[in-house]
Amino acid sequence: MSASREKKQRQNAGPDQKAVKLQQEQAARKRTTIIYSVIAAVIVVLVAALLIWRSGFFQARASAATVGGDTLTAAELSYYYYGARQYTAQMASYGMGTFDTTKADDEQFYNEADNKTYRDYFMDEALTNAQQQKALAEEAAKAGHTEAEVKENVDIYVDNLKSQAASSGYSYAAYLRAMYGPYMTSSVLEKLYTRYQMASLAASDKYEELYDACTQDELDAYYKDNADSLDTIEYSHLYFPIATVSEKDADGNDLSEEEVSKLKEEAQADAKKKAEEAQEAIDNGATFQSQIDKYELTTAGDHISVVGISSVNSSYRDQLLALDKDKVEFIESESGFYVVSFHDRYLSDEPTRDVRHILARAESTTDDDNKLVPPTDEAWDAAKAKMDEIQAAWDAGGKTEDDFANLANEKSDDTGSNTNGGLYERNSKNKFVLEFDEWVFDSSRKPGDVGMVQHSAEEGATNGYYGYHLIYYVGENEPVWMDTARSALASEAQQIWIDEVTANFPTALTDGANYLGK
Repeated sequence: MSASREKKQRQNAGPDQKAVKLQQEQAARKRTTIIYSVIAAVIVVLVAALLIWRSGFFQARASAATVGGDTLTAAELSYYYYGARQYTAQMASYGMGTFDTTKADDEQFYNEADNKTYRDYFMDEALTNAQQQKALAEEAAKAGHTEAEVKENVDIYVDNLKSQAASSGYSYAAYLRAMYGPYMTSSVLEKLYTRYQMASLAASDKYEELYDACTQDELDAYYKDNADSLDTIEYSHLYFPIATVSEKDADGNDLSEEEVSKLKEEAQADAKKKAEEAQEAIDNGATFQSQIDKYELTTAGDHISVVGISSVNSSYRDQLLALDKDKVEFIESESGFYVVSFHDRYLSDEPTRDVRHILARAESTTDDDNKLVPPTDEAWDAAKAKMDEIQAAWDAGGKTEDDFANLANEKSDDTGSNTNGGLYERNSKNKFVLEFDEWVFDSSRKPGDVGMVQHSAEEGATNGYYGYHLIYYVGENEPVWMDTARSALASEAQQIWIDEVTANFPTALTDGANYLGK
């Protein structure tokens, strides 16, 4: 074999040992690179997943409850859960309840006897509210209502929340999380608040339907069962309190027990003597008002009228109601002495009155004690100029009730009625400010009458207003007791209807609920 042929055979035999080793090392490095790349990729995915988890992305979208076959996410359920929590915390701040916002919800009892925590309670409330609002919102849609009808209310609510967030130093997103839990977003809030507004339309429609549907027989039956709360009680009373005595002398030294006791006896005797003298004077023909003036009594009244026996002072209620008509009675209590006289008990059939009005408010301020400062002459002039403009628009129009209602919606400064044509229905005497009340209840008033009155807040008041009212008298309406009866009967029937409607939307909690309240 030639040398050249031998060389060629060696070349065809494959790589030598050195080349093989080199290839193996390169392959190992490649495998290691691939492994590290895979590990790095897995780590990136895990870190991303952890960050997303901590952000609440998955929890917020987890199924937390079902309502009528539909799913509520944890974010959606939190709207109802934290809504119930906020209300309970507010009531507790008023002394109505024991809920402590610094403790975990599931670590304090709502009802210890039933082993029910506040978390359990809030979850129950959340499911109930979610159930009712979904059921009623669907009823509203069936009746033809649309979300467009409530959009303005939703926008106002959102704007208010944004203002609250800004004044509290929060971003809007952070404020929503602080109010409704860590999973709340603006889109979830607006969706569910829209549902709440739709539900309110359905509930209001049903209430009005039931209110108007009450028959006279139903109203009479209601009165028969509730006369004590509907009857008007007319009576007079005087109160002579036992003066509080000081336990120190003029120099600030403590008096002895005997000295204090003697002073208290003298104060009691003085109050009793005045009360007995007042009773005797009334028995001899004097009026209660004359005795009120004589003794400068601040807790007294001559021929006052109240609705419902619960409105009568419990210190003398039973004795008063047991008296014969116009009989005067002397009643002793621990704090003082009463002279009372029962005049009458009856069901008032006096009609209420419906009115529309437009307010031109005169701007005012408050002082350091939060008392109202009367408007300046310039403020009064501005209010009068506005009212003159409104009056001119009224005079130039068709002078119908609808014309007045449109003016009220356009011009009135009364936010309580400038979206319903300035309408106030079923008003009884003394409901309005004095000047307004006197005009409305003038005995000569006729439907279609229009008049203007000026009102000033009481001197030293901490609330109230100043301005001019343009008033349109609509006419008489049912007595107050009928309104009370209709409201009670309609509310009772409405609740029965709500229960029936919501029964078609069964609820159940699912795993996502575990993200709330812990």
